Amino acid sequence: MDFYQMKQILTIAQTGSISEAAKLLCVSQPAVSHALAKAEQEFHTPLFDRTRYPLKPTYAGEQYIEAARKMLLIYSDLEKKCLDAAQGAGGQLRLGIPYNRSAQILPAIIKEYRQMFPNVCLSYQTGPILDMKEKLYSGSVDLLIFTQLENDLRFRYEPLFEEELFAVSAQDIVQSAHLEPGSSNILRLSALSQLPVLAAAPRSGLGTMFRLLMEYYNIVPNVTLTVSGNNALYTLAEAGLGVAILPANVIRQSAPSPKLRLYSLSGRGIGWRVCAIFRRDAYISRAEQALLTLIRNKFAAADGQLDLFPPFAAGGD
Repeated sequence: MDFYQMKQILTIAQTGSISEAAKLLCVSQPAVSHALAKAEQEFHTPLFDRTRYPLKPTYAGEQYIEAARKMLLIYSDLEKKCLDAAQGAGGQLRLGIPYNRSAQILPAIIKEYRQMFPNVCLSYQTGPILDMKEKLYSGSVDLLIFTQLENDLRFRYEPLFEEELFAVSAQDIVQSAHLEPGSSNILRLSALSQLPVLAAAPRSGLGTMFRLLMEYYNIVPNVTLTVSGNNALYTLAEAGLGVAILPANVIRQSAPSPKLRLYSLSGRGIGWRVCAIFRRDAYISRAEQALLTLIRNKFAAADGQLDLFPPFAAGGD
């Protein structure tokens, strides 16, 4: 049983291309072509339709891909269990995490983590949540650290910490009529239907959050500009182009600006929950649990008790 051959064919399925799979695996294209030809010879049937591009699995290919995914996940879990049993944690820990979140979390914990587990090779990937979830499901990453905006039954969610969401804008955008009565720093959410709103790209975590937030409170926001990148939202708000909803970590990482005002979204503050996300049936190693414990210890009390959004985020599973 050739596990590396399975990985090569899974990568072809992921990329839809033999050449792209070779680049991703840092091997030659002939090596990947040979692995595919060997598997097709072994099973006496084509695994991909060569007449289509991107390459699409045949029926036999779909069966191979699903079985290979399961076998590689079983092998990965077995490796973790054996390393734990040997009390000499090593191997790889492949983390999926958004760029802004990695800048918030990794510098705070990486030195201590490496002292605890010097033999673990910690690596991370970043990308849209939908793409990263598919990588988690396929076994390309071991765990994700993202905000929980849904309850996908393929995964289980372990809460790490809560984070407040703020409205940010230049000083002359928000007027007293847009604020809660008697407050100078709490924005009425309904005012987002009147104010110019800067929205994140729909496929991003922040874009998904904003859509769900507006749907939950039955608000039709006055979106005047949609952009990719949380830092771009901060910069455009600073330039006076509208109001953006941003998490605390993006605001902390951005250069302080005397032009910007921050507004809470309720008396206690509206927040979302940052979670570790695992495959539902995955074995969680000592090295993974230690990483989560470090993150909780560093960030769990950062923003206090918030009104969590969305409401179903209160239940981990």
